[in-house]
Amino acid sequence: MKPLTSMLAGWREKRRGRQAMAGPLHELPAAMPLAEARRVLVFAPHPDDETIGCAGLLLQLVAAGVPVRVVLVSDGGGAGALPAGAAAERQAEFRAALAVLGVSDSTALGLPDGRLRLDRQLLQAVRLQVQDHRPDWVLCPAALDPHRDHRVVAEAARRAACSCPTVQRLWWYETWAPLPPTHVLDIGEQLESKLRALQAHRTALACGNYLEATRALAIYRGLLLGRPQAGAAAEAFVCHGRADAFGLGWQGGLP
Repeated sequence: MKPLTSMLAGWREKRRGRQAMAGPLHELPAAMPLAEARRVLVFAPHPDDETIGCAGLLLQLVAAGVPVRVVLVSDGGGAGALPAGAAAERQAEFRAALAVLGVSDSTALGLPDGRLRLDRQLLQAVRLQVQDHRPDWVLCPAALDPHRDHRVVAEAARRAACSCPTVQRLWWYETWAPLPPTHVLDIGEQLESKLRALQAHRTALACGNYLEATRALAIYRGLLLGRPQAGAAAEAFVCHGRADAFGLGWQGGLP
């Protein structure tokens, strides 16, 4: 039988190991390293995704003089749920929202809303945008987003990022579902401008209360800032780098 002191030492060592595995009880996400961004490319599957997901970030990047391009992937036609002419109207709303955010560089790929596929046309169009803009940061929805179009764009953006050596970080932004974030950005000073940009998306707002949902999500994410004062608001992101092939392994559920 082992001496009592030896048994106690072994127990303490095992306990330290369990505590190390468990980590802190509550660990806040890291602050987004905004100063590292040099050129940024954002993919929005539909008009309004860019505003809901990362308008606060875009406002701060523009204010810092960082070149930003936003790419609208689908035509915004509503997958048959909107009347004729809605695609052109939503693309105009997209440009109006970007004007509020101060983003002057944008393009629309015009692919069919609700029917995005990882086919040659989409993959080539996304890759050409990355090769042309040569960003170090790429933003897109999450590959585990409930919306299929969002998952398709996320995987296309991941593959394009892998093919371009300038890309250092791929960031997932939140739209249809909160994520387990790695990073958070304080947008308390940008929240009202973000909501003003969202008001430009009149077609989407007629279909759902995205304005209050976006405000609520920003306030909810403000809790991650670790400060109790009123007015705290944030955007949350998941960051992937080249070491994990920009999120390889998350592309389940794609058509």
